[in-house]
Amino acid sequence: MRDNLSIGGAGFSLQVIAERWGMSVFPDWERFAVPQKREETGCIPTGYEMILRAAGATGIEFATFQDDFDLDKDRKQHEGFRNNFESVAAAVRAKYPQVVFESRRFDPGCGQDKLRFIEDHVSKKQPLLISLAKAPYSGRGWHIMPVVDMDESSLTLLEIMRTDGAKDTKELPKTELVRIHNNYPGGDNVAFLKSY
Repeated sequence: MRDNLSIGGAGFSLQVIAERWGMSVFPDWERFAVPQKREETGCIPTGYEMILRAAGATGIEFATFQDDFDLDKDRKQHEGFRNNFESVAAAVRAKYPQVVFESRRFDPGCGQDKLRFIEDHVSKKQPLLISLAKAPYSGRGWHIMPVVDMDESSLTLLEIMRTDGAKDTKELPKTELVRIHNNYPGGDNVAFLKSY
């Protein structure tokens, strides 16, 4: 079991790579992005797959990863949702015991704490997924996205990679992240790879 993330299996931590070559907070993220097979349900398994690929995890069946771990892929309209950070992480761990994803929930009104947690992980070059309520954008529910870059005032999120390879990113001001967290329900969690 490895608990020091490395990119491309080279054995260097993400932090060392970024420091040596001055890369973004998620080095070569575009190389590790994968098309999301199901736009409505697949954001968590897609994000977990991207992080595992970036870590250089071996022995993972990436060709079927999203199919294996999208717990809602066959969900009927009257059924509740099964995908969340914990349930998908548990399913991944049941098949790959060495892979441990953890999540952290932030209570309503604690948007600043969520931002500090994200900044701390990102500044250490530790990829993570964030959950963001869609209500401010006239949507329902929330969306799960990896943070692929950060500067002093904003986060860059990968909204989706489409099957044609197009990558949609979103620049989210940090103040907006805090405002959304504090004023809209859902989107309270972040998730990260602890070990693989």
